[in-house]
Amino acid sequence: MRKPRGILLSGPPGTGKTLIARTISEILNVQPKMIRGPEIFSRFLGESEEKIRALFADARRDQEMLGDQSKLHIIIFDELDSICKRRTHCDESTRDSVQDSVTTQLLAEIDGLKPLDNILIIGTTNMLATIEPALLRPGRIEVVVEVGLPDDDARLQIFDIYMKNLLQNGLVESDVDVDTIIRAAKGLTGAHIERIVRMAIINAMRRDVLSRGRLNISEHEGEQLRVCNLDFKDALTKIFLPKHIEL
Repeated sequence: MRKPRGILLSGPPGTGKTLIARTISEILNVQPKMIRGPEIFSRFLGESEEKIRALFADARRDQEMLGDQSKLHIIIFDELDSICKRRTHCDESTRDSVQDSVTTQLLAEIDGLKPLDNILIIGTTNMLATIEPALLRPGRIEVVVEVGLPDDDARLQIFDIYMKNLLQNGLVESDVDVDTIIRAAKGLTGAHIERIVRMAIINAMRRDVLSRGRLNISEHEGEQLRVCNLDFKDALTKIFLPKHIEL
């Protein structure tokens, strides 16, 4: 059975699409080539298309030389929608012919006179509807995976990851109500949860400095820093949620 040549990870910003793409590469034990969509474009004639060709050059050379014995090559296109915009989502008065040419070049590299069987393209987008449909046809980037917002269990796992070092070093007060924090963070992304933890740490540091009345503290004093429930409440309130939240 033919393996897919491409996967598109679609979902809101901050849901970990790029991390998933990197993780897929790690699982397959392949060092990927990775490029953000806007980095493709150049003001020099033909250079944008050349960047696309260069991304596929190693895979094409390996397949020509080694055939079925060629190793797998992975290319990650972050923000794929910025490269291959659907025509109806572009203002024709401002649409650059380079945009069309880059899309055509990418399709040519995927299809080719001799299609590459040693390539896996992973794209990420938070604007699936704006991507040129021709790119998503069978034999191209045909597998679309929706990466949604984390549920309660996933938010808890993400929270545990960012809290691990604090917990291991005994820097968390016993009053921290994890279950309530997880419920309060409903609808937030993994990136949001990371920011909440970082802000809680900053709140704890600010509170500690104010209580001591000085900025310079010893290493021993720093080790006594504790993040408490109030630090998380302030982080949630200031960054994301209404002030009536209760933790």
